Amino acid sequence: MRTPAFNRAWTRTRRCIARALSAITTPLRAASARVTAPLRDRSTNRAWERAWIARGEARWRRGSESIECFRFADGYVATVEYEDRDVTWQLTAGPANLAGALFTVGLYMQHGVTPQIDPEGRMFIAIGDDGPVQVFEETTRDPVEYVYIDAFRTLEELPGCVDADEIERAYRRLSQDRPRELPSG
Repeated sequence: MRTPAFNRAWTRTRRCIARALSAITTPLRAASARVTAPLRDRSTNRAWERAWIARGEARWRRGSESIECFRFADGYVATVEYEDRDVTWQLTAGPANLAGALFTVGLYMQHGVTPQIDPEGRMFIAIGDDGPVQVFEETTRDPVEYVYIDAFRTLEELPGCVDADEIERAYRRLSQDRPRELPSG
């Protein structure tokens, strides 16, 4: 016995809707997985590993995320790269002294905090009782100390919130690298 035409039509309609929704939701799920992959990687406590220290640059890696500090113009620039999304952005707001650039690297690796920029273009970080924090209001509930990153010239001057042991080898190697000038004449 055949099913009534209405039931057959209803079954076909449901299957058609299910296929259409699948065609829409499958790419959305895949895109969502690609976008949120770095966030999932950051939420795990995998440690940063030093990938290399070469002439004029140092790199650390954790999953598909990497941090690089390299000589640029008259200072050093620190960048973060998400290889799975083909995205690179700067931790420093332009060239900084070596200790300051490595301090931003340490902040990001150890606390997941990036420096902020004041109206004059200087990088700073707010340090509270629990360590470095992002501050988006002039007045906060918890007292913080504002520290300018360009004030640091050596690793000994860095605040205790960043473990300098992780960046010390890079500091020694990169501080030996002097820019070469072309001979006059």
